[in-house]
Amino acid sequence: MSRPLLMACALLTALPVGASAQARPSTPLGTSRPPAVPRVEVGIGAGIAGGTTLGERDATLRGNGVTATPFRLFSTRTRLEPAAVVDVRLGYRLTPRLLIEGMLSVGRPELTSSLGDDAEGAAAVEATTPLTEYVITGGGAWRLSTNPRRRWMPFVSGGGGVARHVYDGNTLIESGVDGYAGGGLVYALSPRAGRRLDGRVHFLSGGVAEGQGVSPRGALSGGIFFTF
Repeated sequence: MSRPLLMACALLTALPVGASAQARPSTPLGTSRPPAVPRVEVGIGAGIAGGTTLGERDATLRGNGVTATPFRLFSTRTRLEPAAVVDVRLGYRLTPRLLIEGMLSVGRPELTSSLGDDAEGAAAVEATTPLTEYVITGGGAWRLSTNPRRRWMPFVSGGGGVARHVYDGNTLIESGVDGYAGGGLVYALSPRAGRRLDGRVHFLSGGVAEGQGVSPRGALSGGIFFTF
């Protein structure tokens, strides 16, 4: 075989090796790819949901007079009492500042009705009904700072969802709309775990608050979260 033909065969054999070497960027020995940024956040916590007044109503009869003036038998004042709550939360971090999240909160408040102003002068009494309250909301939390040197990071939050109240024995289920606005603090324990303190004002409409417009109530909770 002639020398020019041998040289041509040697060049053809070396070309794929060179192309493969150029396609694969070299990685220095002892180094690795940077870890993926955690985006999914799972949290659990507990706290207290405040009470709220659900208004006053009169029990009346139609009068016998010509003008049919209503005759009041008694009046009622209803209140949803404060209660301890447990909540679980699932979120997804869209940006270093913005977290989209959903939360389920469960509590056992009491619905208290005070009966008074009896037409026959009977003493005022109170009737109490235990409830199981489920509040499912979705919204967002916006961190006001992303400085990694700060362990405490403030945030604001807002969203809305559904509040469902189940009477003992499942005798009655009432659902209403629940919106909230608030804020809190996040404390980093590690790159993938931390503590969170939430303060919110909830605005309940419908359900047990039917006919009362919007009934505000406060809530305070704290918990721990993990990111993946």
